[in-house]
Amino acid sequence: MSSNRHPHDRFRLARVSRGLSQAALADAAGVSRQTISGIESGRWLPSLDVALALAAALDASVEELFGRAPALPALPVRLAAGARQPTRLLLSGINSELVGFPLGGDHSFVPGFRPALATAPGTGFVVAGSGVEAHPFAVPGPGLAIAGCDPALALLAGPLERHRPPVGLVWWNCGNAEGLALLEAGSVHLAAVHRRRGEPLPPPAGHEVVGFAGWREGLVLAPQYAGRVQSLNDALRLGLRLVNRDPGSEARRLLDEELNGIGAEASALPGYDTVCTAHLLVTSAIAAGLADMGVASEPAALAYGLGFVAWQDEICELWIPGGLLEAPEVRALLDVLAGNEIAAQLGAIAGYDNGPCGTLTV
Repeated sequence: MSSNRHPHDRFRLARVSRGLSQAALADAAGVSRQTISGIESGRWLPSLDVALALAAALDASVEELFGRAPALPALPVRLAAGARQPTRLLLSGINSELVGFPLGGDHSFVPGFRPALATAPGTGFVVAGSGVEAHPFAVPGPGLAIAGCDPALALLAGPLERHRPPVGLVWWNCGNAEGLALLEAGSVHLAAVHRRRGEPLPPPAGHEVVGFAGWREGLVLAPQYAGRVQSLNDALRLGLRLVNRDPGSEARRLLDEELNGIGAEASALPGYDTVCTAHLLVTSAIAAGLADMGVASEPAALAYGLGFVAWQDEICELWIPGGLLEAPEVRALLDVLAGNEIAAQLGAIAGYDNGPCGTLTV
């Protein structure tokens, strides 16, 4: 799919990120509210005079609001490791040469320790919401806090760091239930919620909903069972070992739904009581031979070359409280989503649909 966001989506995100209603922007630019509505719906294209007035009112350039990103030239790159093409790459300049590091399998995510900004000394377990004394390693800068389990959320880090002013990414990987609880508690700027396509999941009143990505979720299988297993019944018959997701995740709910549909007990699945907290951890465990199957997203399965049986089409949406739309961290996110990079990144990962990226739910 095309990596370019539709100009009307980009324009609308710019307005929302600045906390302006259609009427307020119309007043500031000296145009009618119907003009704003027509541009945002994609029915009209602004004239040059109108585009200049809107750009001035939004403190942006006409190119940022309505232009298309220029195509970047191809670059010669030496691969540091073998890869199956097409492949995504990390790039590093070494001795005047670009070296590419393929992002596949375990290299799809960060296996090292994530850098912390502070420690909270003490002993014993402290519950969520507790106040603690933190000892910082460095002065923390602005950080966008997101709760959700889509591994593609990590793609936001680079564009946010390059934003002016730069914003860090604080991504808390968790399932739907925990993400919504954190959103309700005011502990994150937004939650990334995924649901079955065609079955809207209404957010709390006063929240803005921005599309992020689409994918399929289903049964992931070790290569030797790909093609042999077409259903959960087949897996039960073969006695396959499961690596399970955490309670409250959509993957766990989907598995339980499938079990109920065939009248099977959870105890019939070896490994049902195991817990893996991320899509890529599920597929990594299967690829390593620690389990035969699990429930995860198709992109996570394809990253390891595993078998996949689709159970449902899903869409991931970002739920943002209206009161935080003008926060600098959220404004930076909307600026990033209004551009082309995230959609292009999603389009380069097998199994993702980048069509929802940067679209707003009316």
